Amino acid sequence: MANLMAEIDQRTSLAGANKMELLMFHLGTDEIYGINVFKIREVMQMPPVTKIPDSDSRILGLVNLRGENVALIDLAQAIGLGSLAIQGAKLIIAEYNDNKQGFLVGGVDRIIRMSWERIQVPPPMVQSSKQGAVTAVTKLEDGRMVLILDVEKVLAELHPRADDEIMVGIEMVKELAGKRVLIADDSVVARKQIMKTLERLGMKWEETQTGKEALTRLRQLAEGAEGSGQTIYDLLAGVITDIEMPEMDGFSLTKHIREDARLQGLPILMHSSLSGECNIERGKSLGVTDYVTKFQPAELRDKLVKHLGQVNLASIRG
Repeated sequence: MANLMAEIDQRTSLAGANKMELLMFHLGTDEIYGINVFKIREVMQMPPVTKIPDSDSRILGLVNLRGENVALIDLAQAIGLGSLAIQGAKLIIAEYNDNKQGFLVGGVDRIIRMSWERIQVPPPMVQSSKQGAVTAVTKLEDGRMVLILDVEKVLAELHPRADDEIMVGIEMVKELAGKRVLIADDSVVARKQIMKTLERLGMKWEETQTGKEALTRLRQLAEGAEGSGQTIYDLLAGVITDIEMPEMDGFSLTKHIREDARLQGLPILMHSSLSGECNIERGKSLGVTDYVTKFQPAELRDKLVKHLGQVNLASIRG
């Protein structure tokens, strides 16, 4: 366990190169699951658990992590499997949007490194299973499949928030009205949240699930614009991209956009739950315009106004 934790500490400082590192674990069944190592802060033996009266059965209680109380989530139960026994289980501490959660798992296996090109969008039958929590899949060298979980979806279902609460103050903005952006995010929950914000702001959008799909669409738009005597900026105001996506991550997508003369000036907002400084700095070094933490509609609105609301096409075109 100590060696595994040391590996995680080392590898969370890595980013880019269209590669990812996956912590594999099981939930008491034969299936193998995975979470991106970037999201993990610790893997540990189970500490004492403090029960929470009348809480959701999927939330087993609180664990004290060096003075910080962290909610313990039965991940198996959260995705529609049977409950896990705490005895003999392991605890994964993960961080999303600067908030820590503890996930109870049956056991951890190992960390593997692979290219995002080997991470694929799951087939419809797999995508609709496990409460819709499987966001991507990959195969190991021995042929076994790893199911990569959309943890944001799991957390959103555990802590649902009404639109009226989330979207306070999000309304039509004159500077953004009618402007179109391309969304790249493999999470259904994240795409829906972004689209709700854009709709209230009066904007238009196209959605894609992967960086590869987004890049293909951007190139199609650029070619179409050239054929009609326009530029990409006549068709699109900017890009909103996640970092973690099958086939091509947000870092590589940004790199390809900046290398294409037809696309170089497009504003790129990186919208991610990976809130570590190393990820923000990596994005900036590749040409990301700005960073938005999932999911903060007011922050997204403000960054859109800042970078898209005052876009001067003449200055972009040089």
